[in-house]
Amino acid sequence: MKQILIILATAGIFGLGFISKNKMRTQAKSVTGSYSPVAVLELFTSEGCSSCPSADKLLPELTNIDSNIIALSFHVDYWNRLGWTDPFCSREYSERQREYVNQLNLESAYTPQLVVNGENELVGSNRGKAESAIKEALKEKSKISLRIDNVKKGGEKLSFAVYTEGDFKKTDLLAALVQKNATMKVKAGENNGATLSHINIVRVLSKQTATDKIEFEMAFPANLANDNWQLIVFAQQKNDLKITGALVYHP
Repeated sequence: MKQILIILATAGIFGLGFISKNKMRTQAKSVTGSYSPVAVLELFTSEGCSSCPSADKLLPELTNIDSNIIALSFHVDYWNRLGWTDPFCSREYSERQREYVNQLNLESAYTPQLVVNGENELVGSNRGKAESAIKEALKEKSKISLRIDNVKKGGEKLSFAVYTEGDFKKTDLLAALVQKNATMKVKAGENNGATLSHINIVRVLSKQTATDKIEFEMAFPANLANDNWQLIVFAQQKNDLKITGALVYHP
């Protein structure tokens, strides 16, 4: 996957954007992908689950295998009952996991669960099975090529356009605003006293039916630093949840 990072120089100030009326605003031309194979790893995890830290630790190691591997950490909410409320959790992400439970004919949801390209699932801490699933995913070219353009961040809003090329009939486009890194001290529950690290934590998820051009606008979390985020856009078939293309935008 070809990724292009463009850094603007505006009014003699080099960086991610410029300061105007105390609001950060980021603009870039575009980042364009290709039909190269891609492996999207969705880790369903929770800071309230004692089995999850090993999967959280493995995830960044898996992404180092190949540049076309893209990771997403979805923090579910159903372990909050054990005494620790995961600060990154969302019922929306628990519901997304249940969609996979139904599609893949599983008995129930569990953590840590890793889903590769929407097709294969496994225990998220199982390195051998994860590497095997990734290897299989990278054998198949993407059906869709994406381009992310006109990214603008102003205050608490992020907007951008996604251009789609290829076979996108009966396909959704999902845009994930992710926090690249976080380290948390857990103070209750099964991981009480542990310091946990996470990558690519999904903070906001937006979905639209795929067309050749889609305009996205999403809320930008107030506690998300301007140097600690990126966008991950991926295409997913409606009927079987197979992921058929993906692209990362680095601000």
